[in-house]
Formats: sequence, C-alpha cells, structure tokens
Amino acid sequence: MKMLVAAVVLILTVAAQAQFSRHDPLNAHEIELMREYAQEPQKRIELLLGFSRERMMAIDRLLAEPKPDGTKIGDLLTEFAAVIDELDDNLAMYNSHSEDLRRPLRHVLKGEAEFQQKLKTLRESASPLQKRGFAAALDDASDALDGSAESARTMLADQLAKKGEEKEMEKHDKSARERESEEHAPLPGSSGAPQTPPEH
Repeated sequence: MKMLVAAVVLILTVAAQAQFSRHDPLNAHEIELMREYAQEPQKRIELLLGFSRERMMAIDRLLAEPKPDGTKIGDLLTEFAAVIDELDDNLAMYNSHSEDLRRPLRHVLKGEAEFQQKLKTLRESASPLQKRGFAAALDDASDALDGSAESARTMLADQLAKKGEEKEMEKHDKSARERESEEHAPLPGSSGAPQTPPEH
C-alpha cells in the first residue's frame, strides 16, 4: 500500500513539474493580439512572423553586448522555435479550411530565409564558449525553421496549383456560357418575336 501511495505521489509530482516547466513563448500582449485577430488568418500569420523577428532582434542585441549571455540567447532561441511551430500550426489549420494563403506564405518564406541566414551567422560567429549556453537550442531552432520553410514551400505550390485549376474552370465555364448565349441569340434581321401573318 505504501509503495502504491509513493508511486502516485511521484506521478503527481512529475506531472506538476512538467506543467510548470511548459513556457508559453508568447507574452500577454502577444496573446491578446492573437485573440483580437482570431477571425483574420492573414493578420495572425503576419503577427506570428513578427513575433519570430522580435526574438531574432533580441538575440542580436544580446550578441552586441561585451559579454553575451549564452543562456539568455538559448532561451530566446527556444522561444523562437516555439513561435515558428505555432506559425506552422496556424498555416496548416487555415490551409485545411481552404483559406487563400498565397500572399502570407510568400511573406513567411521571405522572413524565414532571413532567419535562416541569421542562425547560420550565429553558428559560425559564436565562440565555442558562447555556444555552450545555446548549442542545443540553436540546433532545435534551425530544425524548426528548416521544417517550416519546407512546409511553406509545399503549401504555396499546392495553393498556386489549386488557384490555377480554379481559374481554368472559371475560364471554361465562361466560354460555355458565351457559346450557349450565342446559340440562343436571334438571327440577324429578326426581332426575335413571332411574325403575324398579313390580313387579307
């Protein structure tokens, strides 16, 4: 019985620790903005892209300090990866609802190419001592970013193909309507009304 109680206490303790260790990458203001634009997919995508950029800018500010804090950089990289994952989740959700994401996807790809370059520069320029504080977080951020960029490229290609098919269908339907209209049009010189025979 004592062993059972001890096991239950251990499980509850681990669960509690896991709950408190989960850190929401968005601050209160960012969460409020996301709620405010809950019905505007394109705006939410732009917001998440902006939140990602803010983390990268914060890392740049830390790197500009005389003695950059590797642990803080690691924390920001972890937040950055989490925001990128959130961006991916939103894109997948809106894509499944057939939202037109062509424009925001182009913005995402442009922004993520910029982020990839920054992470590459960070990896190459940081000293071995600095990397000790954020090496694992940097790997995770790079993996998240690479996966997101690949997913966005595939999604954009699918959306472009789908919109192209829709345009072709619209063009075909328009041509069919025009042919039908021409077939039912009155002949030249005809009023289209039945002719009344002359009276004798």
